[in-house]
Amino acid sequence: MRNAEDEKLKVQLEFDNAKAIFEGNVNEVYGALTKFLTNFFPNLELIQRITFTPDIVGLIDELAGIIELTPEGPIFTSDFQLSAREKICIALLGAYVGQKLGILNKSSLSTSELSRITKKARKTISNEIPKLIAGGIVERTLEGECQITTLGIRETENLVREEKNAGNLPKQ
Repeated sequence: MRNAEDEKLKVQLEFDNAKAIFEGNVNEVYGALTKFLTNFFPNLELIQRITFTPDIVGLIDELAGIIELTPEGPIFTSDFQLSAREKICIALLGAYVGQKLGILNKSSLSTSELSRITKKARKTISNEIPKLIAGGIVERTLEGECQITTLGIRETENLVREEKNAGNLPKQ
């Protein structure tokens, strides 16, 4: 897999009479582009303060050492001592990241896939899913599969950080 931090990127932006060219690694270009846009459009900074947009690079960093992505879906790197609810959320977050990276065709997982990935009984998964849906963490797709919501992404990212700080998950 390529390391985005090492690769060089060049972005040219033109708007009315303003023109800017940004060069560097992905993080440098993103930072410079964001700064340019917030200076050019002051309201953009205000909007960013109240808008949650999942940070794929940050999610990858959080999941490293916990989940690995395979063509068949996410897999846990070890049998971590987590609850079914926690494992479901992390597995769905892995599917979300895998789909965003183009490794997986979909960001959703069936209950049988969740059972296989989490190593929890299918009945346990079936009992947890309605609670996660009621909490706004997970939603059902039209095909009946489960996918993580934006709230679920934020909550699971926080969960992973807490579990790492508690020593229940590896810090990578």
